[in-house]
Amino acid sequence: MTSGSYDFTGYQVLVVGGTRGEGHAIATAMAQAGASVTVTGTMMLRSLYDTDLTPFDYESVNLARQPSIDHLVGAIDHLDVLVLAATCNLPYGLPDSEHAFIAEAARSGLLGPTFLTTRLRLKLSHSPALGGGCVVNTGAVRTWLELSSTTEAAQAEVIESTARAGDKWAGLGVRVNSVLQAPRSVLPRQYAPPPVPSGGSRAAGGTLVRTQQQRVSEAVTDAALFLASSSASRITGQTLRLG
Repeated sequence: MTSGSYDFTGYQVLVVGGTRGEGHAIATAMAQAGASVTVTGTMMLRSLYDTDLTPFDYESVNLARQPSIDHLVGAIDHLDVLVLAATCNLPYGLPDSEHAFIAEAARSGLLGPTFLTTRLRLKLSHSPALGGGCVVNTGAVRTWLELSSTTEAAQAEVIESTARAGDKWAGLGVRVNSVLQAPRSVLPRQYAPPPVPSGGSRAAGGTLVRTQQQRVSEAVTDAALFLASSSASRITGQTLRLG
């Protein structure tokens, strides 16, 4: 198990977008490794999610709204690790003018993951963890830049901004790194049904076959825990790129 390789006892971890997908996998592994984990989602109540959030504290946040980000920042007293895993999901039917405003604000760092990270930098700088406080960006950060850019350009921008932030925030004692998958236009299904045996019918039951996407997701979790751990205490401004 991923979490067995690391000890995050005493760490306070915030996983933004930790209610589903890779964010939930990272939050679960962090908690299993001893961390106190808070996850965020866009719904008001944790009970509205179909994933198990009982191991975590929960905060509701909308990264496209500054007051919502301000509320989250005020609710965090101490922070050692910030994991950004919340994809950009704007409301359906949003007027073009507001969509353009959010896109420009996210690119300028006035909304979205970058704005939240900036607001939390001083709290991260007070972390006593070896190597200081830590920010781990995932591919979800790229989706905010994709509001006004191609996937490939957004990927390159995340890598460049990670390098800049790693250099800029080193003086504060905060490390900034990223783990990104290769951009894909269409993601494969997470699970696929087992093949039909030759000359026979498909076996009954709920058997699931692991696919490449599931393996990549596990690799993202492994990489995120490594970057947040003391083993990576000297690493900052770097991007781990997964195929």
